[in-house]
Amino acid sequence: MINNFKTDLVIRLAAKSQDETLKAMGYVRPTSANRKRLIKVLECPDFGLDEGGFDFKYRSEDFLQALCRAVGMDELVVDQRIARLTARLEEERRAFKPYIWIDTGFIRKNQPLFALAACEHQRYLRFGERFWRYSLTDQLGETQSRIRAHVAENGGELGIWGKIKQYWFYYEKNAAYLFNLNGEVVGKQYGAEPSAVISGRELAVISSAGLAARHQGIQKE
Repeated sequence: MINNFKTDLVIRLAAKSQDETLKAMGYVRPTSANRKRLIKVLECPDFGLDEGGFDFKYRSEDFLQALCRAVGMDELVVDQRIARLTARLEEERRAFKPYIWIDTGFIRKNQPLFALAACEHQRYLRFGERFWRYSLTDQLGETQSRIRAHVAENGGELGIWGKIKQYWFYYEKNAAYLFNLNGEVVGKQYGAEPSAVISGRELAVISSAGLAARHQGIQKE
């Protein structure tokens, strides 16, 4: 559906120069920044709607609508396509993204705080962008494979964090299945990730790094 919409848009754009299209959109004197934005929108699978762009004339959705009008696409069709796409993006934004937290029973001794913060991402394994849509059965199967591959690659050790004890697969917020190093489910746990790091300012630093690590993959996916 979106691919056909994009194909139609690209074909229509090919009949005009970039500057002609931009002028039809209301850019009296198109700049290099305007051209770059046009190219970026065409190259992006979601037409840039997930990035919240703004150039003092159009926000992302308005830019796409103006672009479609400039090349003569049916406004009703355009509005329907954009509405479906923005609804999907909003659903993805709100959805909980399952992940794996690696438990080593870590207790901080004399490890430098900056080193722990820099290595915090090592304690998380992320999945593909559509993984959250899988059934729980399929998620558990892929989690098992991911854990076994991780153990084979790292030999059950996690650098500064120590020897791996188990894996926590958070399939929803504050609810996790526990896996052993053979990739077998050994229990279920409710609540946030346990932390053996000391409280106070140091815990806040590590927690901030952990939050960044959990969301790091979203922009890359």
